[in-house]
Amino acid sequence: MAEYDNKAFSNMQEATRDKASNLFTESQYNAFASDEERAGYDTKAHNILLDMWHSDRAKKKFKNIGFGRYIELLKPSLLEERVLSPKGDKKLGDFFLDIYEGDVDQFKASAMKGGGEAIGE
Repeated sequence: MAEYDNKAFSNMQEATRDKASNLFTESQYNAFASDEERAGYDTKAHNILLDMWHSDRAKKKFKNIGFGRYIELLKPSLLEERVLSPKGDKKLGDFFLDIYEGDVDQFKASAMKGGGEAIGE
């Protein structure tokens, strides 16, 4: 019986490999990390997005937008391009996938927890 359940689960994952696949997986962040580990992940996610914000501001993108608003406006496609594309940062991409299972909203929420006070508002 367990074999059929495993096959059904595998088929559901395969059929929903896009964003809906998050329905059938649980991230390291939610499922296994201790409070201390989550705090470290929050800080790392915050620093990653803070670096992106500083980089974009230096390029005159989002120049009049504070960090909190930047996070709100950040599209999943831009984050994924920066960390998952062949030109992206593989180390950051691995962190994003390994810890957050590619869930951009969870990554952004984690980053906002890791920053303490608002920056550049």
